[in-house]
Amino acid sequence: MLIGFILAVLGISIWWFQSVYTVGLQSPFVVHLQWPVVITERQNSDIAHRARTDQNGRRLTAWQEYACRKFGKDCRLALAIQRAENPQGKCEIYHYNTNGTLDWGYFQINTVHLTRPGLNLRDLLDCKANVDFAYQLYRERGGFTPWSTYNSGLYKKFYSPD
Repeated sequence: MLIGFILAVLGISIWWFQSVYTVGLQSPFVVHLQWPVVITERQNSDIAHRARTDQNGRRLTAWQEYACRKFGKDCRLALAIQRAENPQGKCEIYHYNTNGTLDWGYFQINTVHLTRPGLNLRDLLDCKANVDFAYQLYRERGGFTPWSTYNSGLYKKFYSPD
């Protein structure tokens, strides 16, 4: 009887956790040691639901959920740009550009922004800081024009029409 009660409580707890949070894995080794599990609150908004539709029904990763919280109503567009820039969705990734600059991290932030006070390369490789800085760029520029995949329209491949 006691074991049945414990299993019922455990089952309800797991159900509640999965309905409120999403869990993603990340590499435990980057430039510094970090916890390999990312937990963030699951977004249950209509926009987040439509963002899942953009991914053919796959659940959003923890970093995608975090980006949705940051970008709000523009979540779907932000995630489409992120996937066009970085299809693997890795945080510790970079890309060489033909102009000699590099794009770093989850949202592929260009190294030209390293001239800003307080921003360093380590920040661009940290997923949370990368999403935060992407949101800062988005707000400063009034949209997604800093990303070449937005300007070229390449993001549309990851964005389902309404």
